[in-house]
Amino acid sequence: MNDHRTTAFLFRVAALFFGLTLTGMAQEPVAPTPPPPQPPPLSPVILSENPDVVQRFAVNNEAVRGMVDRALLKLTSASDIGTAWTRLGIKPDDVVGIKITTMGGPLLSTHRPIVQAICDGLQAAGVPPYRIVVWDKDGADMRNAGYVPTLPTDTRVGIASIFPGTGYDPAVFYRNENLGTLIWGDSQFVRGNDDLTSAIDSAVKNKGFGDKPLPNSGVADDPLLTGGSIPQTSNNSYYARLVTTVCTKIINVPVLTDNSYIGINGCMGSLALASVDNNRRFQGEPSFGDPAICEILDKDVLKRKVVVNILDALVSEYAGGPRFDPQFTKSIGAIYVSRDPVAIDYLVLKRLEAWRAGDHNGRIDPIGKAASHVHSAAGYNLGTDDPQRIQLVRVP
Repeated sequence: MNDHRTTAFLFRVAALFFGLTLTGMAQEPVAPTPPPPQPPPLSPVILSENPDVVQRFAVNNEAVRGMVDRALLKLTSASDIGTAWTRLGIKPDDVVGIKITTMGGPLLSTHRPIVQAICDGLQAAGVPPYRIVVWDKDGADMRNAGYVPTLPTDTRVGIASIFPGTGYDPAVFYRNENLGTLIWGDSQFVRGNDDLTSAIDSAVKNKGFGDKPLPNSGVADDPLLTGGSIPQTSNNSYYARLVTTVCTKIINVPVLTDNSYIGINGCMGSLALASVDNNRRFQGEPSFGDPAICEILDKDVLKRKVVVNILDALVSEYAGGPRFDPQFTKSIGAIYVSRDPVAIDYLVLKRLEAWRAGDHNGRIDPIGKAASHVHSAAGYNLGTDDPQRIQLVRVP
């Protein structure tokens, strides 16, 4: 084979080879282009605000009940209130706990028309009254706010307190490294030889938020409350039986106030610290409840039961809370409704900060880092503090 023929032959072989190779490559499956990433879902927060529904701290009951129903209908896109509660996960065989807040006394506790609207809606969804319980932590606070503990009947919802009352579950607790000094009311507190009635009266009257002793109240030094000369301590906080074994669903209905121990009494702080005992150990400096509040709420026994948060901001307090102090209140006539407690707390924290900055010639310090749990909660997937993901919807 001469050089010319050899060269032509090699060209034909090369063409054949490359043709086969390219053909084979063309027949290989081509991976589809991945779809663009989906944007994170929005967290809707329904706001109904009408300052006219509050006059001299008294609320217009019918107007407030209408606000609650309209907000729930908007949140669930339901045509009737019974369907709205069903879409929130309520079933007729549930035991539904309505967690209220009563530390503010008659004028700054969860308002009754909100609770009544919830109870009526639950019954419209098929839940009988005897399977509904309105609850808070402290029986004395509840009585002072007008919620007297009462057994449920076929025609009446129940009202219950944790202390004294239904108590704590010895099998379910939150633990961290901080030791707390136990006082009367904590589940592991061992009472010495004292008068029981006096112990209860002293414990429930002389304390701050979450039974943290008020300054100069004498509780921290009272042997009757601390168990004697040797302090009783624990790094466990036990969950309330109402949370662990009684209620299958929980509706969280807190009141909007500031709180020097945890920054803000919003949806998260109010529920977390009312659901466990021995919580004085993570209030105030240096942690201000962060990350304890997040970790308490992140436990499945609580996290999976809360179906909706309804923040009572009809009368709000931006300083001096959570006890009632009229000089620091705003009667804005508002309620916030959402499945996302972080989104609500993020929005109302901004309002509290604005009120503190604008009133009293700037003499009130910002809440600042004391409310850091609101931002930390997003990292626990309890909700979002990203304003781009919060969908604020206003209704009448």
